Amino acid sequence: MRETIEFRIAERDAREHLDPGLGVSLGGSIRKVVLPVDDACVARIAQLNHAYAKQGGAFFMSWRLHRRYTARELQSAEVLNLVVRAYFEPTGAMCGTAYDESSTCRHCGAGARQVSDLILDTRRIPKGKDIAQTLAGEVVVSSRLASAFQMHGLRGAEFRPVLHQGRGKRLPSDWFQLVVTSKPLTLNARTVAGNNPFDLDERNVFRCPSGHTAGLNPISELYVDRASHDGADLCVTDKLFGDRRGELRPEPRLIISPRFRDALQAMRAQGYALEAAHFV
Repeated sequence: MRETIEFRIAERDAREHLDPGLGVSLGGSIRKVVLPVDDACVARIAQLNHAYAKQGGAFFMSWRLHRRYTARELQSAEVLNLVVRAYFEPTGAMCGTAYDESSTCRHCGAGARQVSDLILDTRRIPKGKDIAQTLAGEVVVSSRLASAFQMHGLRGAEFRPVLHQGRGKRLPSDWFQLVVTSKPLTLNARTVAGNNPFDLDERNVFRCPSGHTAGLNPISELYVDRASHDGADLCVTDKLFGDRRGELRPEPRLIISPRFRDALQAMRAQGYALEAAHFV
């Protein structure tokens, strides 16, 4: 596996502190820098971000880890992290989907229960994708993905109708909400979570004291307890990642079997990436 990290840095800050040949300019105001995680420049960026944080700021505007696997590595994985790459808005709540917030955790915002069909502006779902999710973590799949799941005899999910919010009325759509029905997988302590790779949230600002959330972001690959697996082809982690901010909600990670991986690859599904996950 080859792991790199991508930063988006204000061009004025990059010009002051980084080599002019490092990264590429995006529109003249932002510089995109992609480096191997063990590159010396990554340590330099970490130091700069720490210095900026002392002044109440941040050196980089955003970050993202990229993991690239060989085909052999993905084929040999016992379980995999299904990473949805296609996002859209507005969220379900913004389109009229009803949620019961009475049991929501006061610390992390987890626990809202959907009590109606998922209602979306389905025109906003990215074109050509078979799986996508709203900024609130509501996952939808195409009819062909739902059919492939059932045709291959996969277990662990059901597919509920998604209603399209049209002008003045709600209409059926060709999309389905992915609802995981299997037993959650216990997230193992070997999984590293934090605010970013240089801030593992040692003050536990984003770790729920009630145990709902593991942290703001997963930093490492995912590790789950083998004993918690009920044999399903699609599961979610028992602990969530994220925070309740506006429409954002904490959400679990999707873990799939090699059988589901093979079905996705056979249909050439679009809108996702795979990372290796690990049983412990």
